[in-house]
Amino acid sequence: MWKNQTCTLTSKDITILQTMYDRRHTLADPVRDILKHKLDNAIVVFSEDIDTDVVTLNTRVRYRIGDRQPQTAIITQGQMDGMVGQCLSLGTVRGLALLGLAEATEFSLPRQGNTTPDRLVVEAVLFQPEAARRERLKQELTTHSLRLVHDASLNT
Repeated sequence: MWKNQTCTLTSKDITILQTMYDRRHTLADPVRDILKHKLDNAIVVFSEDIDTDVVTLNTRVRYRIGDRQPQTAIITQGQMDGMVGQCLSLGTVRGLALLGLAEATEFSLPRQGNTTPDRLVVEAVLFQPEAARRERLKQELTTHSLRLVHDASLNT
């Protein structure tokens, strides 16, 4: 169904998926099937090396299902109280399917019966925590210059 479609995951994200898979190992459900596919076909990178257009945990992403209106959500590890409608948990088919996809890529969502799968398309990564962290570090390095706090040559 997914034709060995790869996804790019951070080392943190792959660890979370492996734990989820281990806990669901005996269940037969679409989430477990997607977990297995992602674990089998993932390209794993360090957080600091992930491309800025890839959906990671806690990313805000705009996506659409087929030809429907785009939706925006934050990919979360679990359900988040107080953020109803704004978050997609990795425990859901959509949330899990989005993880590791880059902008303009798609994923076929499983459907019951022999009907054609729904096509999930990543339209834009609006916020990615890893990219934001790199940008913040870059700004800190350029705005803060080093200053001498102790000169050993003065002690002689």
